[in-house]
Amino acid sequence: MLLFDLLEPESPVAVAPVTPSVTAVVTQALAPTPSPLPSAPPVKPAPQPAPQPAFAPRRNPWQRTGRTLLAEACTDPTVAIKQAGLDWTVARVDLRCADTLDPVPDFAAIRRSDTNGLLGVVGPDYEPFQNQQMFDVFTDLARVGRDDGGLPFTIETAGCFQGGKVVWALAHLPDLGIRIGDDEARTYLLVSNGHTGNRTLIIAPTTVRVICQNTLRLAEAQAAGNRRHGLAGGFTLRHTPGIHEAVADAKEAFAATIRDHAATKAAWNRLADVPLTTKLEGEFMTQVFGKAGPDETDRAKAMRKGREERLAAILASPTSQVRGTKDTVFSTMQAVVEYVDHDRSTRTTEGGDAEESRLFSATFGSGDALKAKAWDAALSLAG
Repeated sequence: MLLFDLLEPESPVAVAPVTPSVTAVVTQALAPTPSPLPSAPPVKPAPQPAPQPAFAPRRNPWQRTGRTLLAEACTDPTVAIKQAGLDWTVARVDLRCADTLDPVPDFAAIRRSDTNGLLGVVGPDYEPFQNQQMFDVFTDLARVGRDDGGLPFTIETAGCFQGGKVVWALAHLPDLGIRIGDDEARTYLLVSNGHTGNRTLIIAPTTVRVICQNTLRLAEAQAAGNRRHGLAGGFTLRHTPGIHEAVADAKEAFAATIRDHAATKAAWNRLADVPLTTKLEGEFMTQVFGKAGPDETDRAKAMRKGREERLAAILASPTSQVRGTKDTVFSTMQAVVEYVDHDRSTRTTEGGDAEESRLFSATFGSGDALKAKAWDAALSLAG
C-alpha cells in the first residue's frame, strides 16, 4: 500500500483587489408627447474590463517544462511514468565508422526506444538505467512508514530535458514547508537520471518559493559549530535489486532531507533577520557577479546593465516585498534566484526551447552555480 497523501491544489497568491471605475448609467428620456409611444430600448453601459490582479504570479518552471500529473498519477508511480510520457526504454547500440562500417571498439551509443533518437555515447562499462527504475525510487520511498522516518509525498510533475538525455520527477513533501511571515516555501524531492553516460540517479531535496516559484536546493546540514551551510548537492541512490537495500537507501534519503530542511530553515530565518542596506546590497551583488573590468566590452556592458535593471525591478516587485522578508538579505538572495529561474538568458541549440534550457542551467549548469554563489554571499554578509 502506497503511503502518499492526496495532492492538494496550491493556495492562490494573495493580491490586492482592484476597484473598478465607476460607469455612468444612461437613462431613457421621456418623449414630450401626450400620446403613448413605445418605449425605446435602454442603452447598455459600455462593458468594463474585469479587475486585474496587482501582479501576475510566475508559473513554476518545472510545470512549464514537464507535465503536471493528475489524479492517480500523483499517488501511483506506474501511472505517473505513463502520464509523464516517460514510459520508454534505452538500449546500447554498436557504433560503426561511416565510411568503412567497421565497428568502433570500446564505445556504444544509447538509443531511445520510442523515437530511435541517439542520446549519447558511452564506454564499455556503462549499463543503462531505465526510466522505470527512477520511478521505482518513489515506490521504495512509499514503503518507509512514518514511524520509521518516512514522509508523505505526492508526485506533481515529471518530464525530460534535451530529448530524453535527462529525465526527472518532482515530488512534494507537504510536512516540510518553510514560512517566514507571509513568505512561504514548499519542499520537494527532485529525482533525476541521465542517459548520456555522465549522470547517475540523483535525489536532490529542493524548495519552491510560492510567491515567485523560485527553486533553490536545501542547505546541506554540516557538522555542529559550523555556521556556514552550502547548498546540498543531492545524493546518489544505489537502487539494487535487493528490496532491503533499496528501502535502506530510501530511509537515508528521508533522514538527509529532514536534516537539510532544518539547516535551511535556520539559515533562512537568519538571512531574514538582517536588514538590507545600500552598502550590503552593493557588496552582495559584487560577490555574486563581480566588478566591471576596465576592458569591459560594449556587449558585456549592455548585458550587465540589463541584468542590473532586471534585478532592481525584481527587488521593487511584490515578490520581494513580502511581509517577514522584505528589505532583508534573504529577499536580495531570492531576487537572484528568481532572476536565474525566470529571466536569465541561456544558450540554446538551434530550434531548442529557451525555457527548458534556462531550467536545465538553473538546475544542473551555470545558473545553479550562480545560485550557489548568491547563497554563499548572503551567508557571508549575514555573519
